[in-house]
Amino acid sequence: MNLVTVSALKDDSHNRLAIFRSDSGITLSFGEQTYFIEETDPFHNIALKALEQDDHVPFYVEIARREGLGPEFRDALTSKAEELSREDDWSPRDS
Repeated sequence: MNLVTVSALKDDSHNRLAIFRSDSGITLSFGEQTYFIEETDPFHNIALKALEQDDHVPFYVEIARREGLGPEFRDALTSKAEELSREDDWSPRDS
């Protein structure tokens, strides 16, 4: 079994995403919630590829979809990505 723990997009330090991979599927744990992704689930192939690429964003998106938070999560994710992009574009010469 593989375990991967990453920080969540929220600032709450107790909300972390943990990903457990086993022969029967993938379990996501976020905060107090857990979600199981069976091998027959269409998201399972996406999850495997995301794990290979060390990309955890699809897991957050899947959790938001399962919680019915699609639009709010999309907007928060887009905002965070833009914020990080601005930070990456900054250089010492800019100040």
